[in-house]
Amino acid sequence: MLEFLYKALASPRGIVLRTSDVERARQKLYAARREACDEALNALGLTPSPSAPETELWIVKKARPDAPT
Repeated sequence: MLEFLYKALASPRGIVLRTSDVERARQKLYAARREACDEALNALGLTPSPSAPETELWIVKKARPDAPT
């Protein structure tokens, strides 16, 4: 699961993870992030896709308050 977090971190905005159980995948990703003890991973948010909430989990970079818009 950690590979998905780092892949999202390396991408410009994040990634889409397709899964048969979004909530289970989300919990595993949260656990992997905690165990990694890498502060950089805190820049990622885990949210179900608005268009496919039962099969897609978005791993996205959170907006930074100091980022230009």
